[in-house]
Amino acid sequence: MEKYELYLYKELLNIPFNLYDLIYRYFELNKNVKIAFVGGYIRDLLIKKIHNLSQINPIDLDIVIEGSAISLAKFIKRNIKDVNICLIKEFELYNTVELHINNLKIDIASAREEFYEAPGLNPIVKKSIISKDLKRRDISINAIAFEITKREIYDLFEGINHIKKREIHLLHKNSIRDDPSRLLRCAKYSSRLNFEITRSSLVQAQQMINSWPWIYGLEKNRYIFPPGISIRIRMELSEIIKFDNLCKVISKLHSWQVIALLNKDIDVNYKFKRGLHWIRKLGGNEILYLIKDSKSNEILYERLFINKKDREILSQYKLFKSNIERNEKRYKYFSASNWTAFIEDNNLDPETIKLLISESIIFWRELFRWLLIYRFIKSNKNGKTLKEEGWEEGRKIGDEIKRLRYINIDNYSKN
Repeated sequence: MEKYELYLYKELLNIPFNLYDLIYRYFELNKNVKIAFVGGYIRDLLIKKIHNLSQINPIDLDIVIEGSAISLAKFIKRNIKDVNICLIKEFELYNTVELHINNLKIDIASAREEFYEAPGLNPIVKKSIISKDLKRRDISINAIAFEITKREIYDLFEGINHIKKREIHLLHKNSIRDDPSRLLRCAKYSSRLNFEITRSSLVQAQQMINSWPWIYGLEKNRYIFPPGISIRIRMELSEIIKFDNLCKVISKLHSWQVIALLNKDIDVNYKFKRGLHWIRKLGGNEILYLIKDSKSNEILYERLFINKKDREILSQYKLFKSNIERNEKRYKYFSASNWTAFIEDNNLDPETIKLLISESIIFWRELFRWLLIYRFIKSNKNGKTLKEEGWEEGRKIGDEIKRLRYINIDNYSKN
């Protein structure tokens, strides 16, 4: 263990903005506190050391303090030098602070314990110590801490051993029941780090998902989930989309037979993977892609925190997919301007078009050209020009501008 403690100490000294020394200075002024680096930064440094992986580069910092998180954040802001931006966001509910120093994000949390009164409910919290704070975390490799006052590693759940074995291990038997978004994090780290989930953790996940979804009841024809579940799952998905490969994460969930966490109707085959690749390439909404063909819309809308606009996009997608497939002969000889009129006169949202393209419907190429080209082509003449030519103000001018635009679109499509 000593070699890892010395290694972590030397690596943490290299954190930008002289942060380690700043934090140690805070400790020297407040001898009654303990402060530790914890979570992903420590995990990635250990993976880098143990498996000799130079491409592992820890990014965001997590710090836990037996004391006031906001006090530490304010001390850092007062004393840090040579930075352009230093912003503090405080979250009183859990006594946490988000500190942004230029491009570095630091999460500082007051050590706490969490208690779940029922599956999926937001936890009840109370102040605690670092060793107990680690017990509330998701998996063992994320529950390793380096306490700076004694330069000591806290590894209560064999996280270092699991890093050596490349294992994903849940901390306790009710981990998924307490917070189902932890299953997403397991798949994320498994795909990102090339670690495998342990048998006991997989069994827990499968048993918990067998009783999923945990619906509390109905209210005004809306399914009610335990408060916080939808937000946590949506936030975790958004993080995965931003920093990881969603397709790999979904494939993990599918192979573990727990895909029902998101949508039991997902079939992870070649077509699904190709579509997910295209929705990402088009800059589309990947979460909507996951549920576009679900048979349980209302449940998924609540589970994944789908807003009104996105629900309308999904309704458009289903309606026009069915329309196009039923009337293939009608659309077979559509010109570029016909497709433009069809899309725009029906007020189809570009996100709807991206979903239809990713689904590879019959006429996806025509929709693709509209999305990337046709919708940006304009008429050679505007209203002012037409008035100067003698056209009277009114609907006819709009129709003429549209006609001239359609001519340009058709001419472009023939080139």
